[in-house]
Amino acid sequence: MKKRVWALLLAVVLAFSVLAGCAKQQENTPADTKEPSNQTDPTPSGDDKTDAPAEASQDVFPLAETYNVSAFAFGNTGEELDKTLTMQVMEERTNIHWDISTASQAELSEKRGLSFNSGEYYDVYIKSGISATEAFQYGSQGILIPLNDLIDQYMPNLKALLDEQDLWNQITSADGNIYALPQLNGQELAAPAVYINQKWLDNLGMKLPTTQDEFLDVLRAFVKDDPNGDGANDEYGIYCPSGAVEYTLPLFGVAMDYSTYSMYDNGNAVFVPTSDVYHDFLAFWAQAYTEKLINQDCFTASWDDLNAIGATSDTLGTIPTYGAYQHVGTERDEEYVGLNPFNGKHTMPSGNGLGYGALCITDKCTNPELICQWADYFYCEEGAILGRMGVAGVTFSLHDNGMYDWITDGEWGGDITSVRNKACMFGWYPAPLAKAKLFDEGNTNPEELFLYEQRKALLEYAAEPYPTLNWTEDELAERADLITTITSYYYEYMAQVITGQLDLDATWDEYLSNMDAMGASRLHEIDQAAYTRYLEG
Repeated sequence: MKKRVWALLLAVVLAFSVLAGCAKQQENTPADTKEPSNQTDPTPSGDDKTDAPAEASQDVFPLAETYNVSAFAFGNTGEELDKTLTMQVMEERTNIHWDISTASQAELSEKRGLSFNSGEYYDVYIKSGISATEAFQYGSQGILIPLNDLIDQYMPNLKALLDEQDLWNQITSADGNIYALPQLNGQELAAPAVYINQKWLDNLGMKLPTTQDEFLDVLRAFVKDDPNGDGANDEYGIYCPSGAVEYTLPLFGVAMDYSTYSMYDNGNAVFVPTSDVYHDFLAFWAQAYTEKLINQDCFTASWDDLNAIGATSDTLGTIPTYGAYQHVGTERDEEYVGLNPFNGKHTMPSGNGLGYGALCITDKCTNPELICQWADYFYCEEGAILGRMGVAGVTFSLHDNGMYDWITDGEWGGDITSVRNKACMFGWYPAPLAKAKLFDEGNTNPEELFLYEQRKALLEYAAEPYPTLNWTEDELAERADLITTITSYYYEYMAQVITGQLDLDATWDEYLSNMDAMGASRLHEIDQAAYTRYLEG
């Protein structure tokens, strides 16, 4: 096994020598490690050279003795993250062995919380979904260690990216400490878009809707005029699983931050659930529900229900999603195109390039310096490719023109999803990695390239990027008491109005009064204060 993995490591070096790799930097050897070895690092060549910083003290690896690390991470059922190609190569390269416990998306939060609260927590939490609030909470308790000095001393690649994107204040908690390494992916859409069936529009001789009224007309035609041509009344105007109705908010002029339920406008945080535009949003979907233009189980249906319908029939007119291929497969996904916000408003939620909580280190870790050096490799392009795509010649083919194809007939799986899940530690999920340009623009897979172009086009309508807010300890305590009750009532009211159990106009003033009594105004004040601090740096 070791010989095979070492061969793969050499393949990494050779394959990525044509890319902007991580060059060597001055020595910065932590305690309890061996003297630098003579290991050769890949070197960028010609026009592929970048000004990216050098690899942080990677010459301390491989360690003379194996360093064992316990970790907790998100992983799909059946995934063994410590056995991925990424981790095999990195273990051979560093002699750091990871023992990773995983949890599915459904159990991730509960298991993560139980591990901390029981005292039986891990050395490292990696791609575990930990939030800024949780990181500050456990950092204040001394469970998560501050990373400020470690980043400064051992992570030059990350430092350069944080400087370049001006993200330091977004990863720094209110007490001045950094408790989690970020995911840095560049600015992208931060929420699902609405994808509409272009084939159906063509069949009906209709154009993409640009207003609310035009959208209603399209949904009516989808439901009533047999756009799939099967002679049956089986079409959905729009299909929304539970929680997905509000994914259509950008169409109505709302770029909402789901952590604060606010949208940001010229230094002000506007609380969406009590805004006039939210009233209009509810009115639209209440009408659509009455006319049966939306699935009648939109507050109880699951994403699995959507996937089953998409996989077995051509009955989906519109889908709020990150990509239609997830629900209708790769044979029909190009029939769906992104729907622009109405009236051309800049209301698509956009990202700031930051994903929080990619990696946290606890006080049980005996050598956090090594973990930071290990992680810093993934913040250069070469390391990012290894973590996200695997090894050239093994999981993907890299062409002379800089494009690539996934290898789906090898030992790591028969399709792109299985290759990513089985071979690439960070194939889809938040992790300590930077996003290499190759991921999207070099992809020759037609389905993925089509999705990339669709989401890229929607960036034209992107609103101000969301900041990652950091609250004080007192704010967090007060906010925790407010947000559960307020958001529960917000969702309850949404469902009752849209499904016709409550009349919107008759109950709107009462709803606003109830929200205020529950502390919505105070919640908004807290979030506005955090937003103002962010703007002030």
